[in-house]
Amino acid sequence: MDTPARKEKVRFYFSFNDPYSFLMAPAVKQLGHDFKIDIEWLPLPGYDAAGMFAPDDAVRRYVRTDALRFARKAGRQLLFDDTPMDSRMAVRATFFAQEQMLGVKCLNLLFALRWVSKKNLASVDDLVDGLKFLEMNEDALREAMTTDRYEPAIDRAERLAREEGVVGVPFLTFRGEGYLGPDRLQYLADTLTADPSLVVHHDAGYAVIKADELAAALERNEPMLLLDLRIPKDFGEGHIPGSNCLAAKVVYRNLHRLDREWRITLVDGGGVEASETGFYMAGEGFAHVAVLSGGWPAWKGDVATGLAGWQDKLKPLT
Repeated sequence: MDTPARKEKVRFYFSFNDPYSFLMAPAVKQLGHDFKIDIEWLPLPGYDAAGMFAPDDAVRRYVRTDALRFARKAGRQLLFDDTPMDSRMAVRATFFAQEQMLGVKCLNLLFALRWVSKKNLASVDDLVDGLKFLEMNEDALREAMTTDRYEPAIDRAERLAREEGVVGVPFLTFRGEGYLGPDRLQYLADTLTADPSLVVHHDAGYAVIKADELAAALERNEPMLLLDLRIPKDFGEGHIPGSNCLAAKVVYRNLHRLDREWRITLVDGGGVEASETGFYMAGEGFAHVAVLSGGWPAWKGDVATGLAGWQDKLKPLT
């Protein structure tokens, strides 16, 4: 049986009130695409009072100028606002979304609320409205943000920050070393590159199959594993008959449940998950990976619903 792919952990400590954390987040996500690492996103409400809120006006002016300069270099929009905000509810929303495998999408939206739309992170209504695109249960989201349900998760993040010597945000840790600030991201990338076992080989590729071609292949009963990368909720509402479900976020933890010689077709929600997963699996030695062009929205054939047999073709959990 295949062994699980090696995944080492990189922790990214950040604050929603820190413009550098916002600007740095896409590059951190890219690390997870370029290297065989598991990125743990850890928001720290206790680190909200950073340089931009310093009592010294000169420090505040410098942070504003530097953050806007960094944004221009990164080609990103940044509506700078140094009004202090309580980010605790946004942090709770992030941990709630992580449980539903929507954590990165959630924090991207929260960052945009703070630094693109200038919404109030301390407003329940602003947060609920900004996260509506994730289609999370609104009542459950409000409960998560306004109670102490996720205080243990916040306590854990802050304890880890103390143990790993986090002195400010954004802060990355890997193999006991810390990297403070956006200009240290390249240092971490160099460290990861120096270990060949961690490098994803993007010269490996995948095929693309159109919906009508896939339908014809299934009609001919060609051996194939259809792997739906959407979350179980979306899979249950409708999927290609015979598919198995394995959310994109957890594929790397389940490679041992797949055979590298299987013919595998990846289906996503029409976004980028299938492409990213296809590259990743090809780099891990899967020889016959294809991606459904257009994802699930492009499928016009028969539809199955429910979660019966949703992982019956995968190797058993061990």
